[in-house]
Amino acid sequence: MNETPLLIDILRHGETPLSGRFCGHSDPELTDLGWEQMRLQTVDGHWNRIVTSPLRRCAAFAQSLSSSAQMEPLFQEMYFGAWEGRTAEDIWAEDAALLEAFWRDPDTHPTPGGERWRDFQARVDTGFHALSPSECENRGPLLLVTHAGVMRALLISQLGLSFSAAWKVALPLGAMMRFCLTKDKERGQVHTQLLSLKGPS
Repeated sequence: MNETPLLIDILRHGETPLSGRFCGHSDPELTDLGWEQMRLQTVDGHWNRIVTSPLRRCAAFAQSLSSSAQMEPLFQEMYFGAWEGRTAEDIWAEDAALLEAFWRDPDTHPTPGGERWRDFQARVDTGFHALSPSECENRGPLLLVTHAGVMRALLISQLGLSFSAAWKVALPLGAMMRFCLTKDKERGQVHTQLLSLKGPS
């Protein structure tokens, strides 16, 4: 028997002063436009629980919605090491082959001093696995405020997309996707559907 489905809305943060640059564990605040992008996605939302990356571009907005928003470091963006704060154009001019290799396979060719994709994927999956079974039992809608890399990792692990396919999915600043999770109690499995994916209107 399947339990009542759980809806999880997954919101990417809005614009920051470092938008357009590699911004993993760097911690800029949202711009005014960034706040507005996130407001547009959440103006009619109602959630029983809010979970957020602790980085300010996510956490500040989550706390504006609820003072009880839960900080979860497992949902931080991928760490880009020496590329933090730099543009792709700058890195291309310095070492085009390294940038191409990273885009093609960020696990085999991580950024200098940065996080390997397999380690990033594993921590995101750990966070989501810990979150979803208990929440399926609570059956309350949930909002996760996070980053584009985390969203792509979830598309891979929850929907079975390849890395190359997940990388092609457009996730603009302020994008939101909705997952529907259903727990099969007999088999002990959680099944995930993607119900929607949209940018701020």
